[in-house]
Amino acid sequence: MDKNSFLAFYEEAGYRVVDSFTYSDIKFFLMRNRPKTAYRVLYFAIMLLLLFFIGFMIGSMWKQTGEAGQFWLAIGGSIIFALVGCVILIPVHEFIHWLVYRNEGAADVRFGAIWRSFAFYAAAHNFLADYKTFKRIALAPLYLLSALLCLLLLFPMPLWGKVAVALVLLFHLSSCSGDLMMLSYMSRYKHRCVFTVDDVDNRFTYFLEKQS
Repeated sequence: MDKNSFLAFYEEAGYRVVDSFTYSDIKFFLMRNRPKTAYRVLYFAIMLLLLFFIGFMIGSMWKQTGEAGQFWLAIGGSIIFALVGCVILIPVHEFIHWLVYRNEGAADVRFGAIWRSFAFYAAAHNFLADYKTFKRIALAPLYLLSALLCLLLLFPMPLWGKVAVALVLLFHLSSCSGDLMMLSYMSRYKHRCVFTVDDVDNRFTYFLEKQS
């Protein structure tokens, strides 16, 4: 189904387009619709706190190892394990989106990537989601994976392992920024009958309002 046919189906059903973007322009769309300043400050405060925590553990590693060779070996191990963890995290993040989409009733959920923006997605083709539904879909990976990674930090392990887990957590939180910005954008419509729907075939996302 081409773009015009897709839109015509919803227009005939009583919907009107209030906004849209192409997948290739998603980062520009999100930057134009960033969350309120208070939410951005809170997000960056959490990220900064995590960076201080990583710095503190690296300082402790330096004191613990006692010599430069062992220290850099430990740092190298942290980076390698963090990179492996980040590679694993990406499909797990999108799989959680898939699970929640399917639980919400979406029949056609597809995975993809926008390599120019280094963005990955799970999108439900032709599935209407209002603010509350989208909120559950958007926040599921943030809650589940953040909780899991924080629990891992509590387990006894070498400092280089904790640094690796903390780096993966930092990557995870930064990866969730797109979900959070999209949710912030959707929140402006939470008191209106507005839905988001993906036309994956034509790589468009629409925001549609049901007309009374």
